[in-house]
Amino acid sequence: MSNRFARHVLLTGANRGLGLEWVRQLADRVEHLFATCRRPDDAQELGRLADAHPETVTVFPLDVVEPEAITAAVERVEEKTGALDLLINNAGINGGGTSDRFGTVDADTMTQVLRVNTVGPHLMTQAFADVLQTGGEGAVVVNITSQLGSISRTSGGGWHSYKASKAALNMCTRLQAAELEDGGVIVVAMHPGWVRTDMGGSNARLSTEKICVGHDRVHRWAYTGR
Repeated sequence: MSNRFARHVLLTGANRGLGLEWVRQLADRVEHLFATCRRPDDAQELGRLADAHPETVTVFPLDVVEPEAITAAVERVEEKTGALDLLINNAGINGGGTSDRFGTVDADTMTQVLRVNTVGPHLMTQAFADVLQTGGEGAVVVNITSQLGSISRTSGGGWHSYKASKAALNMCTRLQAAELEDGGVIVVAMHPGWVRTDMGGSNARLSTEKICVGHDRVHRWAYTGR
């Protein structure tokens, strides 16, 4: 396993849950953290963290399903740091959770979940490929997936759009890894567990603090087997 640590990090979905906790724990451990979400003006806690770490944290709006927004994000990173060595594709939606079951699946909902959870991370990784490779060998992309996306775990009602989106994200992760391997970029899918967030609910077993245990854990996940 590598002892190398990221210096320049971009995180999507930084306004709540796992994303917000990662900002809290990475803010004073990296040289620069680009913390993004769709509506930063509404993300008060994220704003407070950025204000407390003005030298390392940059917050800006990013909707991962909007190609123009992704292009603007790449340009911003290139202007600020010229390279990126950790991209965490964390933004996601659940599409209705347990109520999204066979017989009630809505086409618009399923399409939107696939756009955010699958297409968004794939477009992000594609757009940032050159910037990641500029960061040098060992740059990492972490796609936040779920065990619910496992083809072997189809029991239980609901979550149809979410399950399909994460299964597709797992395939996209393999595709990204194959495309970026020659450039020295590692791509992994990470299932964080059932976490107490807005999406996971209050009955979840794990806290965001336990999952996002800082920079070392991010790299232990990302560099497994290296």
